[in-house]
Amino acid sequence: MHGSAVQARTIEGGVHFSVTQAGPSPRPVPAQLPLPPAHFTGRPEELALLDSLVSGSEQDRRVTVVVVSGVGGVGKTSLASHWLHQISDQYEGGALFADLRGHVPADAARPGDVLSAFLRALGTSPEQIPLALDEQAALYRSVTTGHRMIMLLDNAATAAQVRVLLPGPASPVRRGSGPQSRPSLVVVTTRWRIIGLAMDGARFVELGPLDEASATELFGRIAGTGRATAEADAARSVVHLCGKLPLAVCVVAARLAAHANWPVSRVADELLSERNRLGALSIADDVSVRTVFDMSYQVLPPEAARLYRLLSLLPGPDFGAGVVAAALAVEEESAAQLLDMLAGVSLLQEASDRRYRFHDLVKVHAREKADAEPMAERKAFVVRALDWYLRAAVTADIVVIPGRWRLNPMYDEAQAESPAYGSPAEALQWLESELPGLLAAVRSAHDEGLHEVAWQLCEALWGLFAYRKYFQYWIEVHLIGLASAQSGGDRRAEARMRVQLGYAYLALDRHDEARAEFSRSLVLSREERDQIAEATALEHVGLTDLKSGRPDDAIVTFTEARDIFAHIGRARGVLGLTRHIGEAHRDAGRLQEAVRDLLEARRMSIALPDPYNEARCLTSLGQTYLNAGQIRDAAGTLREALDIMTKLGGRYEQARIRVMFAKALQQLGEADQARRHLDSALAVYSGIGAPEAAEVRRHLADLTPGNDGDSGAAAR
Repeated sequence: MHGSAVQARTIEGGVHFSVTQAGPSPRPVPAQLPLPPAHFTGRPEELALLDSLVSGSEQDRRVTVVVVSGVGGVGKTSLASHWLHQISDQYEGGALFADLRGHVPADAARPGDVLSAFLRALGTSPEQIPLALDEQAALYRSVTTGHRMIMLLDNAATAAQVRVLLPGPASPVRRGSGPQSRPSLVVVTTRWRIIGLAMDGARFVELGPLDEASATELFGRIAGTGRATAEADAARSVVHLCGKLPLAVCVVAARLAAHANWPVSRVADELLSERNRLGALSIADDVSVRTVFDMSYQVLPPEAARLYRLLSLLPGPDFGAGVVAAALAVEEESAAQLLDMLAGVSLLQEASDRRYRFHDLVKVHAREKADAEPMAERKAFVVRALDWYLRAAVTADIVVIPGRWRLNPMYDEAQAESPAYGSPAEALQWLESELPGLLAAVRSAHDEGLHEVAWQLCEALWGLFAYRKYFQYWIEVHLIGLASAQSGGDRRAEARMRVQLGYAYLALDRHDEARAEFSRSLVLSREERDQIAEATALEHVGLTDLKSGRPDDAIVTFTEARDIFAHIGRARGVLGLTRHIGEAHRDAGRLQEAVRDLLEARRMSIALPDPYNEARCLTSLGQTYLNAGQIRDAAGTLREALDIMTKLGGRYEQARIRVMFAKALQQLGEADQARRHLDSALAVYSGIGAPEAAEVRRHLADLTPGNDGDSGAAAR
């Protein structure tokens, strides 16, 4: 029996009931957001992006869904909670929160349990909640329709888990009514790539580590600003060793806050050891960075988990599917799928198009796990990776400078195959894009005792260094290559490394160091009866004489080297030495002889063909015309040289040409064009730390309005 009842023995007369129905109870307004983080710091760009995602342009949407993703510990929940508290007053329907426990998908919260909790929070009595999930979802949408709400769904595992929790639409309102036009807002945090929500109109925000200033400020807020300021260097060291990951910074700072007598440097020293770093980033019975990473690692399929472990051994800061496929000995498509899987759980970051990298602390975690791999498997993985880098570099280098002689027999194989790149510029672009990995490969090869691979990688980097002049890296890796050649007892390789290293010193005007390397290379080459290497060493000794202001000594040495190249039939060597002899005549003031030799060298370069050396012949010829006062001839020749070198992608040589060209243009009365060329040259020289930058700055300072030079009798 339901409702009112009256029980009586005898009733006489009329009976009347008057029942007053109570009105419906007001709908509860939930306020379930977690407390805002006490020490939230930074993230101005991310907050601005989030604000833009709920701007007026979203007013026609049923529900705005924002997915915040990133590696565990990067601060996804803190950012979402902080931001939602800032804007919560614009959503009068209330705020719902659920931890979906998706960091381990098998243990993720069941949508039915979350829906039941939401319905109860919205005033639905337990007995009115249906048992079937689809009926629960329908009732939930009915209850939330017409109410503008915010929801934070933390630690989501899949799109399906989220989709059933999306509320009904808010009440429609007039356009242009400001904040009142906003739909309900659902913010999802996840370490998984749940791109399926894109079909529901979701917007995606990928969260990375904090910038240094914000990470340092966060550290100071928890550990104590005074302590962080007093030991500023140690504080910065701590932040960097934490990879600027908010969770790690907070854990270290909290440990310091609990130990007022500890200096910041104590924790910095603890973190220096990679083996102990993750252990130092934990608070007993509370928070552990290692545990956070373990949660993502433990759900990986076996092949993905194996790759995660081995990737920590790969040289270089980032990598693509090509080197990973070679190191794993699988097809590239399979490697790409595994990499995508690791990125999907935020254990890898997608650095750029199809390239990936580790967060620093995640790499430490992966390397810990790699200790379980058999030593032989780890070694084989690294060896295959290094072999890929070497073969790929050889394939590119042979396109950059086709006619150069090399020691590595791989070049003979590459020469017999079709070129992998359509032009030197394309090959240079690949070498430049892979430079961090190639440099790391040289170091790794040396450390692993693969000394032949180390010096061969240096040899394969010659084209890049000749064109781009990365002097710091050039010297650093060639010192390693030289050490490897010596460790391997390969005297020919040692002679090769010394010439390539010495040329970097020469370009930096470190003449004594350059001469020492070239002279030692010459001795080794003669002892090994290697005539090509001997002529090459002589050529570079002559270049040192030329740059040291001794052109006649240089001509003697150049001539000896040219005779050797002619004797063994090396046309490219004869071409190069003929050009050098012309340059020596020019520096000695014998301009007619210089023009003769340089024109002959250009003829040889066209016959080979060798456009790189043709451009260099034209450059030297242009300088000779400048010295002779033939300004228009100089300008035309230098313009031709610049066109060729621009097509080849040789930025350093372009800069040299532009400086000479600017001098010709200044004398022709074209000061504005001269400035543009000098500005371009200065950008190149400054970027690589070349000594020529100082001269260009002086030239620009002289080229001021009213001091633009004279159009000159020579120009007329």
